[in-house]
Amino acid sequence: MSAAGNSRLSEEMYEDGYQSITNIDISFTVVKQMTELYKDRYSTLVYKQMDVRQLQYQDGTFDAVIDKGTFDSILCGDGSGPNAAQMLAEIHRVLAPNGVYICISYGTSEQRVRYFQSTDFEWQVSHHLVAKPTISASSVVSAQQQDDRNFHWVYIMRKQAPASQ
Repeated sequence: MSAAGNSRLSEEMYEDGYQSITNIDISFTVVKQMTELYKDRYSTLVYKQMDVRQLQYQDGTFDAVIDKGTFDSILCGDGSGPNAAQMLAEIHRVLAPNGVYICISYGTSEQRVRYFQSTDFEWQVSHHLVAKPTISASSVVSAQQQDDRNFHWVYIMRKQAPASQ
């Protein structure tokens, strides 16, 4: 989980059966807080202080990387273009062949796909719209509300396996 922060997503995934989860965040304070919070209940949840632009893992380490707003944050900062390219290159590097990078974003496909479809990356790109939760859990986005602001964009990049020789 990139830039995991103090989100409960890893906890919820753990409870759903995904128990080998590595979380990284650039904030030492958050990593320390989350490690302490989960040390007894979820002993296999790992938290590491790390910059997503310089991942300290071997090539092909992970089957999946989940990003819930990290890419958006990178694109809002100074040097956004080079920083975004560096982040994607590191994620691509640490993904195993056939690994999946899932990016949950506020950015529309017109704003994001060009980064993901760079020829630097050997992955297939797809995207989906997911309605944002509303105050009422029973409420559904109506036809009159079908604009991009009412959705999260979920981008899925599957790293291609090396060609057989």
